[in-house]
Amino acid sequence: MNSFEEGRRSALARHLHASWPHCAHVDSRWQAGGIEELVPGFQVRCIAPSDASEPWVYMSLGASIIGGDSHEFALLSPVEYPRHVETLTMLAHWQAASRTADVGSVLELGWPWMEGGEAEHLLITPLYAYPPEYGTFRDGAQEVDILWVVPVHAGEVAYMRRRGMQKLEERFEKRGVNLLDPRRESVLGSLPAS
Repeated sequence: MNSFEEGRRSALARHLHASWPHCAHVDSRWQAGGIEELVPGFQVRCIAPSDASEPWVYMSLGASIIGGDSHEFALLSPVEYPRHVETLTMLAHWQAASRTADVGSVLELGWPWMEGGEAEHLLITPLYAYPPEYGTFRDGAQEVDILWVVPVHAGEVAYMRRRGMQKLEERFEKRGVNLLDPRRESVLGSLPAS
């Protein structure tokens, strides 16, 4: 690992400890796949909630070291769920392989984001779940965004592609959707995705 990579990870670690100071922080690696070749030293930090009403936070550590416009990613979960380490590793690999991983991008998992759920897609959004200062950190002169990875249904993705992300977010707000509920139904109900 070079000094830039070490510096970026240190800046992010300081930011995470400042944002979640009273929580346990544990770093993990997903051993399968080729992430080490694309993002050397990549890890996922699991931040346990200090209060049972708060979510578990899974945060990429190092996804932003590849490319000038790369980001880090946060996946929020109602429970501890080790497979989220694999999910964020896959997303970091996706970004490092020069695929678009900006706000509005969608990653198809091919499996439910959590056991018992139906949402198999991840929509990348700003980190709306927390105050704005949680969603960026500084590494020297560079400001790096932390984006939220939100589980969504295939029909919601189709709707968003036709009508726009803002329209989908308005549906979430109107229905008061708990985006962390693995068993939540699509906000479209039985409506077509158009």
